[in-house]
Amino acid sequence: MDALDRYRDKWREVPSGAEGRVFGDNIQDLPDEQFLSYWSGMAAKRATSVVGRLYPLYHDYFAGKRVLELGGGLGFDGLQYAERGAQWTFADIVPSNLAAIRRVAKLKGVDVATHQIGDDLSFDALSEFDAVMVIGSIHHVPFDIARREAVEVLKHLKVGGRWIELVYPRERWVREGTMPFDTWGMRTDGDRTPWAEWHDAEKIRHRLQPAKLTTVLDMELSWGSFRWLDFVYEGMGRETDSTKFELLGSPIMEGGAYDGRLFRGEAGAFRPICRFDLRPHMAGMTGPWRVDLLVEIRSGTVGIGLADAAGNHYSDEERVLDAASGAIPITLRSDDPAQLILRNRHEDRGSEFLLRSVRLRES
Repeated sequence: MDALDRYRDKWREVPSGAEGRVFGDNIQDLPDEQFLSYWSGMAAKRATSVVGRLYPLYHDYFAGKRVLELGGGLGFDGLQYAERGAQWTFADIVPSNLAAIRRVAKLKGVDVATHQIGDDLSFDALSEFDAVMVIGSIHHVPFDIARREAVEVLKHLKVGGRWIELVYPRERWVREGTMPFDTWGMRTDGDRTPWAEWHDAEKIRHRLQPAKLTTVLDMELSWGSFRWLDFVYEGMGRETDSTKFELLGSPIMEGGAYDGRLFRGEAGAFRPICRFDLRPHMAGMTGPWRVDLLVEIRSGTVGIGLADAAGNHYSDEERVLDAASGAIPITLRSDDPAQLILRNRHEDRGSEFLLRSVRLRES
């Protein structure tokens, strides 16, 4: 089985509004008039949804611009912009979805382009775009796959262009029981959904790094069920070997234990686990600084923060993380950090966590 086959099988089924969900290939046998009428009814229902109510925000902006939509489904969102003059390209992993979009566009007399996303996640056949729109699609694959896809797409987004996403927020995942992402997918999108993963602005920045992004919009929708994020892409930041350092052999242990990249902390609300000296890795770079980490908290509660040379914490920069499904990207920022500090943050429970990666960067 190819890497994306499970996802292709699921996303032949798309939200239809009027009918709940529909398989795009099941409506292809309808005569043209009936097919277009059926599609138009679903699109009209979509226009009344939380996504549809945002359409007016982008009508003028998208007009005349080249836009790539990742995970276009049956084209409900992109086609209404294409009808208003946007140069729209739909990219999808499901061939029948793209076939349905092409048929609707032809019947409407609208010019669009389509791109079949293969297992290599390549977009080399495409040219440059003014914006990328991702409406609840790539959060349905694991973070590492989503990152590979996003990095490939970024090669085709012009500097000054926009990256726009609708995601499921972490607050919703917590509210619905912090279940594993392969289970949460079925909770959010029904049977056979292989995956659903929460995102926020920092997690998207981590996925797109070392891209430089300026936030245009970051807003909650539908009482915390969704989050809409809109960024200006300012180009790629510096990505050199000097920005990276290996953890092996480098932690200063203060009460915890570690084996490779797996760390354990003893119970205590502020019980120290370990620290890393950042200063040897700052040579040749200038601040302000950011530290990007990918952390998997397997049990307990862990505080991750920065400190000065004397060990004084920058308390407003500490992130406190509970055990969760999958790896969580976090970013810490400071003008003059000297140490990265990790400590247990639960009075009665110890902790275990895996540091997948740590990078020191110019902010």
